[in-house]
Order: sequence, then structure tokens, then C-alpha cells
Amino acid sequence: MSKKLNALQQALDHQSRPKLTGAPESAEKRPAASAHAAVPYVPPSREGKTNVSGWLHPDYKASMRLIQAKTGKDIQTQMAESLNDYFRKHNVPAIDGK
Repeated sequence: MSKKLNALQQALDHQSRPKLTGAPESAEKRPAASAHAAVPYVPPSREGKTNVSGWLHPDYKASMRLIQAKTGKDIQTQMAESLNDYFRKHNVPAIDGK
């Protein structure tokens, strides 16, 4: 039985060794990376937009949820409205983010 184990081990060793025939593959011979891998998927609702975020006390979110319940405006709309109020307060252009 040890002859069989030795034969199996030799076969495994032979297959696991890298083949050193010829020069390493040049960059020209390697397949080009897929263009799809470099470009992440962007949902249509986020096209032309950027993320603006911050870490705030949980009460901020609770208050925004109360406003959402009263007005029906989602948090993103509330944030845009709040930022525009802040921009006007500091005399910088408000944004029409439609």
C-alpha cells in the first residue's frame, strides 16, 4: 500500500509544481481586464449625484422621521431642503436638485 501512497504523492507533487518552460508571460500577452470590472454599477436614481453624509446623534433621525410622518417628504428631500435653508443663511447659492 505504501507504493500506492508514494505514487499518489509524486503525482500531486508533479501537478502542484509551477511549470518553468520559457519566459514569464509579458503584459502584452495577458488578456486585458474587462471594462465592466472597472466601472461600478450606478443605479439610475443616483446618476449625476453624490453622497453627503455625517454621523449625528440618533435624535436627529428621529426628528426627521417625525417630519416625514407629518409632511410625507422623505429624508433625502428634507436634507436637501435643510441644506438650501443653510445655504441661504450664509448667502451662498441654493441648489435646485431636480
